[in-house]
Amino acid sequence: MMMKKVLCLATLVASATNASTTVAVLEFGKKGSVRRTTSNTLITSVTGIQSLWRAMSNEGPQHAGMTVVPDLFQKPKNSIVIGISVVNLDSMPILSKFVGNESSNVVGHMNVPGLKSKILCLKTGNSNSTTAETILETIKLQIVTRKLSSVHIKTEPKKAAQIDVKVREMMTFFEEYAGESPLVVYLVVDEEASLVHLHLESRDLEDENNNGDKEAGNDGNKGEEDFQFCFYYDNYDNCVNPYKDMFEIQYFNVVLGTSLGLTFLVFYALWLTVNMSLMPDMLLFGESVKNTCE
Repeated sequence: MMMKKVLCLATLVASATNASTTVAVLEFGKKGSVRRTTSNTLITSVTGIQSLWRAMSNEGPQHAGMTVVPDLFQKPKNSIVIGISVVNLDSMPILSKFVGNESSNVVGHMNVPGLKSKILCLKTGNSNSTTAETILETIKLQIVTRKLSSVHIKTEPKKAAQIDVKVREMMTFFEEYAGESPLVVYLVVDEEASLVHLHLESRDLEDENNNGDKEAGNDGNKGEEDFQFCFYYDNYDNCVNPYKDMFEIQYFNVVLGTSLGLTFLVFYALWLTVNMSLMPDMLLFGESVKNTCE
């Protein structure tokens, strides 16, 4: 009897350890406020997700190497986090489209080890829990705050189909609410341990298919594809990529333009000072006359 309990406990611990939380970044309305990078590292942490949220509102830097980054100029009208507790995606085809790459609204994905949907929702500072019956009503209350907020949906196996239908209604509402302005939705889904590996493989295969036109089916072309993402490894085994993404290009242009503008202002101010005319009512004029007389 004791051995059975130990085995059950070990199974539960292993499941919790192997479970994963998928964070799908969706964008509705006008596109361009958030962009996908060339990074292939899907694994991140709770603090990594928080750094993305801070960067979206210009409140702090973002962790390096993440698959999604905010645009430097265009910011979303609003952002909201939708957390869904442990689900079986095989029984929820509509939700699976957004957790995968089957929707045009999907910008990118990240994975956090463990079941972290509830924790991530609480990290927003303005979280509310709801059930399948009141999902839309709770979302409408949270989204009007104009600040990052979250809604955590409690799921039950027998209500999986009902929640899946609500997900479709929820996405329709986001599309209508966004209108012509960008709206970013972070869909945070706890995946069952037995399905995590399967869905990770599925997303990897979809990424390979999306980049299939860059492959020629031989080892030489495969090396060229790897070259696009990693040029070489430094002494600390960090992947060094000489190519710049859109965010880095925009940031460089802003820094360069600001530097040139400030330099011009400094030299212009010096020129005005050197060529300043001397008037009788100025102390500088009196000092110059005194020096002339001496």
